[in-house]
Amino acid sequence: MEKKIRLEITATGEIRAKTIGMNDEECLDYVEILESLLDAETVDSKYTEEFLLAQQLQYQEEQTPVEQQMEVKGD
Repeated sequence: MEKKIRLEITATGEIRAKTIGMNDEECLDYVEILESLLDAETVDSKYTEEFLLAQQLQYQEEQTPVEQQMEVKGD
């Protein structure tokens, strides 16, 4: 998937940014760049659902070999 940043400027002048296609903490590298380009300061930040899902899948993959080893040792 192509990496993108979607910016939204509200009627009150609030700027919102959302990363697309970045499934790791790479998105955090863009915070300082956006603050500088937009002459803005981050007041709130949270991970996207895509990031959290990728983290959960990675954790499950890391745990699977351990669980399999435990089963083998128990035989």
